[in-house]
Amino acid sequence: MVWIRLCISCIAFLSAAGSISYGLTRLAGRIRRAGDPVLLLASQKLTLILYWLPVSFACVCIPRISLENGVRAYTGEFVCSSVTSMTVVFNILGTAWLAGFCLSVARDGIKICRLAKLLRGNVPVQDARYLELFEACRRRAGAGGVTLSQNDLLCSPITAGLVRKQVVLPFADYTDTELHMIYEHELMHIRNGDLPWRILALVTSWIHWFNPVVNLLMRDLDCAQEVICDLSIALDNAHYTKKEYAAFLVRLTDKEAANAYTTALTENKNQTIRRIEKMAATKSFVKPKRWMTGISCVGLAVMSMIPATAVSAEAARLQEDWLRAEEVETIAEPQNHWDPMIEEHGYDDGSVAEIDGSQDTVPHSSKVDLEETINANTRYIYQYKDESAGDFISIVTLCADSSVTYRIGIKNKETGALTSISVTGRSTNEIKVSESGPYSVFVENNNNIPIKIEGVALY
Repeated sequence: MVWIRLCISCIAFLSAAGSISYGLTRLAGRIRRAGDPVLLLASQKLTLILYWLPVSFACVCIPRISLENGVRAYTGEFVCSSVTSMTVVFNILGTAWLAGFCLSVARDGIKICRLAKLLRGNVPVQDARYLELFEACRRRAGAGGVTLSQNDLLCSPITAGLVRKQVVLPFADYTDTELHMIYEHELMHIRNGDLPWRILALVTSWIHWFNPVVNLLMRDLDCAQEVICDLSIALDNAHYTKKEYAAFLVRLTDKEAANAYTTALTENKNQTIRRIEKMAATKSFVKPKRWMTGISCVGLAVMSMIPATAVSAEAARLQEDWLRAEEVETIAEPQNHWDPMIEEHGYDDGSVAEIDGSQDTVPHSSKVDLEETINANTRYIYQYKDESAGDFISIVTLCADSSVTYRIGIKNKETGALTSISVTGRSTNEIKVSESGPYSVFVENNNNIPIKIEGVALY
């Protein structure tokens, strides 16, 4: 089916574009070791978007699609082909992708359910000191609509909720300095809108479950978000020093503290080490101008999409070559044609003669071989098959004379309605059935010389 091929191809092209962007981002970070954390985070967000933006897919497919009289015409076998082996391959790929997608969703769905169950144990904070410091930090951060809760099942503070945002603390005795660290860090996550990006990355990992680069991107994105929060609050803070903040991070490090659906002050040991090293190497933190960030992102997008589109176009070309060779081989095989009862009758305007080569309606056959020498100004009708409104009939034809223009289409036996499209040489087309009834494929020669047609129709 065409839609399976389109979906699988689109996912593959998106995966290639995103992976190229990720590679360029990592390369830029190595060239410039210090790297600006804001630009780094922006490039990672852009990379995540490129996993959803089908630019390369559109650049490859749109030139291969045309419309004539409301009929979808595909000029490349990459988009539509009747080759059985390719259909089988894409069906297998589609089934494998769907299985992996369902497993990924189920795995993370279980974690989400566990988190929701855990958060149902939240209780409002009663300690006046905790509440007073939280309100002061919340006002300074400009983060409205955030509540403060406690949960005895947590080991580290977290932030959860897309709509009802809340900071959740374990039941522990924190000093005022530690509370400032916790509140400022978690509220900075809310102010920066980090949680929606983590959820988007999670959904991306479901779709591209086969691509390990997406998991690396999720890890780097989480770390970059944490670094931005660290640098935003730990440098030149009146309540604590970088050294005190780093020591607090080490004490709170807990592998189970956070996941893709929350943000936490600490996540794991390796990430904590990277964050501390980044703070130690940074003397001052000044966010770059927005125009600088915009130019950098545009440059990264262009540098990513050009090779991604080139790779996609080459992949489509190779697939088309394979399909063309196999289809030509199929067409060249001896055909088991029946000897049709020929009935000739002219149209009212006398423009063409119609030759009915059908054997009435064939209810079970879905494939019709098209091999005929069609006389000048003649329309040849092949077998009929009952079709439903909305179905598509695929037609692949090859004319021996590539310079000759001819028409292919479908005919409703009951109403006589015709839907057709002009083609030349070799063509692959898909025509939509407008109303239910018996339909036949036809080839019409409007030239003054006979033409030789080979091909196949799939009902």
